[in-house]
Amino acid sequence: MVNLPYRMHDADNHYYEPDDCFSRHIETPLKKRTVWIDRKDAGPSRMYVGDERCHFFSVGAGDSIGPPGAMKEFLRGATDEGGSPSLNPMSGLAVPEFVSRTARLATMDAQRVEACLMLPTTGVGVLPQLADPRHRDLLYPSVRAFNRWLEEDWGYGTDGRIYGAPLVALDDLDAGLRELDRVIAAGARFVILMAGPIAGRSPGDPHFDPFWARCQESKIGVVHHIGSTAISAAYNPPWGLRARPPSHRHSLMEYALSFTDRPIVDTITALIADNVFGRFPALRILSVEYGSFWVAPMLTKLDHIARLYSKDMWRFGTPPGTPSELFRAHVSIAPFYEDDVPALAKRIGVERVLAGSDYPHPEGLAEPVEFLDELEGMGAADIRRIMRDNFESLARPGGGLGIDHRRDERDSDRS
Repeated sequence: MVNLPYRMHDADNHYYEPDDCFSRHIETPLKKRTVWIDRKDAGPSRMYVGDERCHFFSVGAGDSIGPPGAMKEFLRGATDEGGSPSLNPMSGLAVPEFVSRTARLATMDAQRVEACLMLPTTGVGVLPQLADPRHRDLLYPSVRAFNRWLEEDWGYGTDGRIYGAPLVALDDLDAGLRELDRVIAAGARFVILMAGPIAGRSPGDPHFDPFWARCQESKIGVVHHIGSTAISAAYNPPWGLRARPPSHRHSLMEYALSFTDRPIVDTITALIADNVFGRFPALRILSVEYGSFWVAPMLTKLDHIARLYSKDMWRFGTPPGTPSELFRAHVSIAPFYEDDVPALAKRIGVERVLAGSDYPHPEGLAEPVEFLDELEGMGAADIRRIMRDNFESLARPGGGLGIDHRRDERDSDRS
């Protein structure tokens, strides 16, 4: 194991949800209309939304998955073998630390992980389908039920260890705000908002200002995590592609057009272009599991456009800075370990880079502290910021902005 002189804070951890994560706390008449797993026949399970097969996950997301870190060497380019997330498949639901908070805490102790952002696997793959007109009356009962399951099984980090991130949906703003208020009152420090447009509007449209205002006031982080988004339905059909490609079975064009960087690039562009950060100067955004290769080209392009057309291009007021400056002030990135992390830190500031292992997914790291290997050549103080302090600051009530850039190695032995 990598030798780290303090315990890390990991900004990208996952659980595998049980079959009843959406149905356990939903009203009884809705149990078979929300997300559920059919296991009545021998063979693979089937995931449904009501009577319709789930578009993104056709089977239980944790049923047949590769072990943690199974794809590391492939993703690092060290081998051409191991490109499947189901290589050497196992049942994620049968591994205690993947499904149990108590077991996970023991694993975190062994891994020298003090705290983590705990994120869905199934949960980020179903919201667009629930928001479809056919199921829309299920959207908010399902989101509330999922979040109550999350509170019950994992919690929101009130002990400073596992920060479960509840889902929010803003298709019906009033309903979304009611659930946001509820999870904030329950102690949530982060919420997940899927990237992309929302019910035909930019997320930066002032229509959504009550959401951003509550997030700023409560000082919670808004997490954009890769998954099923409205982008695929908007971009794919004009090219003759599927509106809802299934997870890990995208065509090359579908993957490039609507699943990799496009949702997060479009979303961050919208927040900058629509002056969200001007209206909410203490807002905190986290991009998790979208990697970081898109950051430099996006900022270069936006800075160039803003400089060319600065007087005539702002729909909702002129932002108080260049796109790069706004990004550096408000957006934190958890890059892939195979990215050039030191280059990212140079581009956006080391205080905006978060170590994230994606544990226990096969695409991630078997030992989260292995992320340290990607920081070769960086100074001890900057390494500590990435491996611990940046996420600690975001998770701490009232933290996240105004980081003390004067911190040096005087406290590097604190754990």
